[in-house]
Amino acid sequence: MIRHRQKGFTLIEVMLVVVILSVLAAVAIPRLAGSSDKARENADIITAREVKAALDRYEIENGSYPSNDDVEVKNGEIICSKLIPAYINQLDASVTQQSVPEDKRGFGLQELPPSGQNYPTPTNLIMIYLTDDGRAAEVRVYDKDLDQESCLWSSD
Repeated sequence: MIRHRQKGFTLIEVMLVVVILSVLAAVAIPRLAGSSDKARENADIITAREVKAALDRYEIENGSYPSNDDVEVKNGEIICSKLIPAYINQLDASVTQQSVPEDKRGFGLQELPPSGQNYPTPTNLIMIYLTDDGRAAEVRVYDKDLDQESCLWSSD
């Protein structure tokens, strides 16, 4: 008498596949989550570079950067008729990518400290530092912790 094996998978084969898939998921998911955070940080750095390039173009054409008096910040949005839209389209909170509370998204503006002095505590993900007389400008990007040690990129 010939026995025919029934078609299908044994319980051990199915359990082995589940274990292998679980191990792969345990390795891959944290790496994918980390790479999306890094991509958001990189997107904010690219935005900051574009802002600095716009400020530099403004300075070349006008002989100085906008001063603190020329720029206003409201809810993470930069308002400056001298700069927007002639040199850059928009600078509002929707441009930044990192996950932070709504009031920390977007752009902040502070006075550029004298050389050798510490920068003020950042208020937003991308900070624009200007002098009162328009002689200098700097842009910095911070990570979601928003402290001095978390500066991801600086134009200085």
